[in-house]
Amino acid sequence: MNGPAEAAWTGRLTGALFTECAEWIWEQLQEEGVFLAGELVELILATERELGIHDRDLSTIASLLEAEFAARGIQTAPGALTAELIRAVLEWEDQFLGFAGIPRAES
Repeated sequence: MNGPAEAAWTGRLTGALFTECAEWIWEQLQEEGVFLAGELVELILATERELGIHDRDLSTIASLLEAEFAARGIQTAPGALTAELIRAVLEWEDQFLGFAGIPRAES
């Protein structure tokens, strides 16, 4: 879960905490009946930090990530990695950050 770009991150959501966050989000999505590979949750979290957009509003982040993944040719089966699905991940990320006492801008 510790992606190659993580070394450049200056925020607080790194290492074991990043892993815990991604796993927790994946579990929450599963409970909601949203089946998304854990690697895609990690990809969303890592890419928003790689692009430096993790401190923006969720709708903006979701739209930018949807466009970025399309540009990179990232596809999922059976459906697309849509802004709506990305936003669901981001909303759970906000919950986790709240529990951890980490403002999104510092994550």
